[in-house]
Amino acid sequence: MSDGPDSSAADRETPAIPALGLPKPAGLAAGPAAAGQASPSLARLNDMVVVTLGAVQRDWLRGLYHARPTGDGSGDLVDRAAERTDHVELRRQINIEAVLQRALRILPETVDEGTPDLDWAARFFNAVSDTADVEFSRLWARLLVIEVRRPGAVPSNTLQRLPGLSKEALRLFSRFAAFAISNFVIRLEQEFFDRKDVTGDQILLLEEYGLVRTNRDLNRVFQSQRSDRFSTNLLYADKALRITHDDPGKQLSLPCYRLTEAGTTLARALFEEGEIRADTDYIVEIVRTVQRQGFHTAQADILERSDEQIVSKHSPFCDIAVLRR
Repeated sequence: MSDGPDSSAADRETPAIPALGLPKPAGLAAGPAAAGQASPSLARLNDMVVVTLGAVQRDWLRGLYHARPTGDGSGDLVDRAAERTDHVELRRQINIEAVLQRALRILPETVDEGTPDLDWAARFFNAVSDTADVEFSRLWARLLVIEVRRPGAVPSNTLQRLPGLSKEALRLFSRFAAFAISNFVIRLEQEFFDRKDVTGDQILLLEEYGLVRTNRDLNRVFQSQRSDRFSTNLLYADKALRITHDDPGKQLSLPCYRLTEAGTTLARALFEEGEIRADTDYIVEIVRTVQRQGFHTAQADILERSDEQIVSKHSPFCDIAVLRR
């Protein structure tokens, strides 16, 4: 008989359970997980499982890893499903209520005429329920308030686009939307946007997200709002730019990027949230661009708006001129 260790007893020893109940994949060499510590990938998976599915699913995964029986009857599966559902619905309820609390704080006193679309409301709260991020939650609350104020103001495709954005994509769009005039951005030289941390490739990425149209032949043509001379207004953030010319038949044509319906709505929500402010460098370049076409420019501060396109109160206009390059 051998005096060595009993190999069968060694085989029966219970392996050490990692501190995190998510194990190393089969076939990997012994590493931190084998020493009782979770690898970074296991720790990350654990966090994702616990937060989104609940501890019961984490416990099941732990048992699966250690090859411990996890129940061979349908009752265990039903119990896990019930606990997971409770966890998910609780998390979703918390997300919904966070948006509603924010919306209550910024709800306007008056509303426009219209009838709320209850199907829209159902889609809205379904999308909101899976959003825990504070930055997105604030934007969802703002969209809700915009829709409450004027039913139909937030198109349904906005509810589809926003959940597909990452935080990085939303911040990129915020940088680009800082140049939005209604539903377009004047297409200046790319060097300008590069200086503002918005590269050409990033603008194309926003097009992939369905927020921007980048066709090279896109132009915005403005005709005069007066009969005795050319005059039109560009409403940019909290500024009004008045473009004038002595010839009433003159037309102002500006190359542009066009925001989609969803992009326009998100830009408006970001502006109302205070995330977008007038960029002085952009205004200077606009003035320089229209000067090349022979137009004159004056600027005023917008003090009150009765609508996105209607200014009810503004400061006196002041002429602006810039040196040509």
